[in-house]
Amino acid sequence: MKWHKKNQQDEFIQLLEIHCKKTENPNLLKQIVDSRKTTISRKLIESNQGNLAHIFSTDIAFNIIGKIPCSTLPQHYFVIEQLAQKLFGCLLTCWTEFEIFRTIQNSALSNKHTNQFQTTASSVIHEDYHYELVRDISQDQRYFYTEFTDQPLLLSDAIVLINIATFIKQHKWYEMLNLLDVSSKGEHFILYQMDEQIKKPMIISSALIEHYQDKENWLFFDSFFLTEQWNKYDITPSLQHFSPQLKSRLTLSKNKNTMMCSSVLENAIYSSIVDKKRVCGVIRFTINGPKRKLNHFLYLAQKGLANALYNSGRDMIFSIIEQPAMILFYQAMNSIETEHMPFIFTSSQDINSSGLITYKGICLTKNASYVFNQYDFKEYNVKIIQRRKELKQQ
Repeated sequence: MKWHKKNQQDEFIQLLEIHCKKTENPNLLKQIVDSRKTTISRKLIESNQGNLAHIFSTDIAFNIIGKIPCSTLPQHYFVIEQLAQKLFGCLLTCWTEFEIFRTIQNSALSNKHTNQFQTTASSVIHEDYHYELVRDISQDQRYFYTEFTDQPLLLSDAIVLINIATFIKQHKWYEMLNLLDVSSKGEHFILYQMDEQIKKPMIISSALIEHYQDKENWLFFDSFFLTEQWNKYDITPSLQHFSPQLKSRLTLSKNKNTMMCSSVLENAIYSSIVDKKRVCGVIRFTINGPKRKLNHFLYLAQKGLANALYNSGRDMIFSIIEQPAMILFYQAMNSIETEHMPFIFTSSQDINSSGLITYKGICLTKNASYVFNQYDFKEYNVKIIQRRKELKQQ
């Protein structure tokens, strides 16, 4: 029965793609979702407003989607909506699978894949694991494998697919469906495993590098991450890592007994950096692979990213992190390696009131590179376990 339904889902996706091409409307599902979001949001009380996953899981959504036609859309859109809801159980799930199909098809239709993998200037981090910075993945013609499909994909498509599979399918960040093109271009860090015998590179990790010229569009400085809900950290002990201008500004604020909120602090840190070329943001940091290997992959990816960015002249990464292992290791290193603090925490918040704390801060790549090259994977795990025990005893 499940296999029969999967066949129906695949057939629906294929027919929908054909229809979108014929009508020259690739955004049909987006139009339906946007229209339904507007209708549902109007009926929800303010306290129930949330992200797309929450909005489309409410009772109001259940009573509208697939049951009441939308007056602002063509009639046949409602038929598509009903089929999508019936086959996938949720419009957002259907849209996700549709984008996966289109991403894989894009590489399949390019017909450029050969069995020979053209190597570039990569660095070996461990055995057959390589890492590199790719200036613009949209221009890269190499094909990579992922764990989410059997066929090789162009690097840009492989990264888009990984982002969909991890952020959207696993974590339900459906808002990213509107921003998939962000994952298909620009400078990226990649970590991949290379089988030298069959030349089959498998992507393990990727991350998008945000350049200093585009600071206004950084996720770190998005309005959502600059609200009063973020709890500020006292970074005074770490001021030696920043400019004298910042130190004097914070000292002046302290002397006047004025409170500097986290957003003002973080903007002050950025403004105090003289050479902005040495600063970047990092978003869409992914780790994927067999569950038993994920911790090791996370270690390798952090180490590779720190090395790659430091060697490229980027001293500071403005980061948003919520992966517990990363946070625990940075906290442990900050208390042990006081001269080589890898991460300066600036603010934090329990965004979804789930107990999972999201942290903001600055990764100092020179120090991060140093500690990751000082501590091997076994020692890395020991420090995380020790830090977790310390927190439980507090």
